[in-house]
Amino acid sequence: MEKVRRDQVATYLDTTPSATSTWELLGIGITSYGIAFNPQITTEKWIINENATSSHEGNQKQGDVSQKIYKDDPCFEYVYSLMDKSGAEVETHVLDVDMWNSVGTGTSAKFKARKSDCLIAITNYMAEEAVIEYSIYYNGDPVEGYVTISEGVPTFTEGEMTE
Repeated sequence: MEKVRRDQVATYLDTTPSATSTWELLGIGITSYGIAFNPQITTEKWIINENATSSHEGNQKQGDVSQKIYKDDPCFEYVYSLMDKSGAEVETHVLDVDMWNSVGTGTSAKFKARKSDCLIAITNYMAEEAVIEYSIYYNGDPVEGYVTISEGVPTFTEGEMTE
């Protein structure tokens, strides 16, 4: 049994959503990032039953980021460019890669990944620590697939990961 480290799970933001995807690694100035699934639960108690029943309808996934500002970090520069924008202007894509879940080795290695549409909402800028805070709201169902990585840049392919 091998313990998975946090650095073995990578998140990339598409910083050119209106063109061919440019995937930039999210992480500079960020000490913690996780995805809250916010399950959508419907509960119903019929008058003929003593106890209620619940059903899981789906998830409303969201990741909250508090990022210390580093000039020239591509993710910061992209998020900063979204300030005072809304609607389609803040929509992009997010790519979550399980670097620990792979087949192959070297340049032929493939890593399990999920690509999602998302939007970015800035919630706070500056404060005493020079941070930008924002939420990444995952939209719709993710596309399951895998990535290959060349010179630090992932290429996403939809479908099953095989050797």
